[in-house]
Amino acid sequence: MRRFEILNLKSPNRAPLKVEGFLFAEDQKGPSIAIVGAMSGDNVNQLYVASHLVEYLRQKEEEGKISGKILVIPAVNTYALNMGEKFWPLDKTDINMMFPGYKEGETTQRIAAVLFEALQGYDYGIILEGRRDQGMCLPYVKIIQSGYEDLDAAKEFGMRFIHYRPYSPIETVMLQYNWQLWGTKAMSVVFGKNGTIDPNTSDEVQGALVRFMAKRGILGLAVFDGYESNIIEPEHINILKASCAGIFESAVACGTHIYKGETLGRITDALSGKKIEKIVAPCDGVITCQYSHPLIFQNSIAFRIASTD
Repeated sequence: MRRFEILNLKSPNRAPLKVEGFLFAEDQKGPSIAIVGAMSGDNVNQLYVASHLVEYLRQKEEEGKISGKILVIPAVNTYALNMGEKFWPLDKTDINMMFPGYKEGETTQRIAAVLFEALQGYDYGIILEGRRDQGMCLPYVKIIQSGYEDLDAAKEFGMRFIHYRPYSPIETVMLQYNWQLWGTKAMSVVFGKNGTIDPNTSDEVQGALVRFMAKRGILGLAVFDGYESNIIEPEHINILKASCAGIFESAVACGTHIYKGETLGRITDALSGKKIEKIVAPCDGVITCQYSHPLIFQNSIAFRIASTD
């Protein structure tokens, strides 16, 4: 294992921002993969998984089990992680909205440019993502349709769902889209609840990463098969929004199979305690995501349901 510095950005009022990478079996001729962890300051679960993966790979390298080049970057936005911020603390910009970057631009554009340069030339690219809202979700693989995606590779994570959808214009400045355009088979693994660590979910995601690398010839290990992944497109997702604000109580958990007419949750008036909404399943399916904060706002997404209807 070689630990090295990708970026060192000096600060006038605190320690420098360092982005570090961990490189394994860099001389191997097999397939290569780069894994990027926390790009936001609330991606604690993503940092946790990436750091545990580094230690796991260190042990496997000592055992001679790595047959392809592996780069792990556990954290990109360490300033935000240290300060409890979501985005870049100085101007509140999102590093994952700055790709492929610009070396003469604003600070986050420069960070993105240096990071993107370090990520070039890998066969596979994995981004560990948290949700961009107040939700918690069943772990899934996210692939946007750029014309360079690889669904067959995504199935080898053995996760229950692959969310496969067209890209929106805003995603043309995100890492996954640009990484794909530059020839890397890039995809994201989305999981967890922002700002927290879920050991069970983390174990599932690390197991999926190890499974993927083993099946792609990057790790020389025998692994158990996972799920036969279901490919879910946008028309298969039912979105249930809160019709009013209040205290939100969920009656189900992510991953639960539910049936049409089943009560999924309730909203009560925050002051009087009166029940003001019962959220009912409109179809059969699986809960893939749910609102995770006790106070919900009107029109917030309370549940997402994957359905074959």
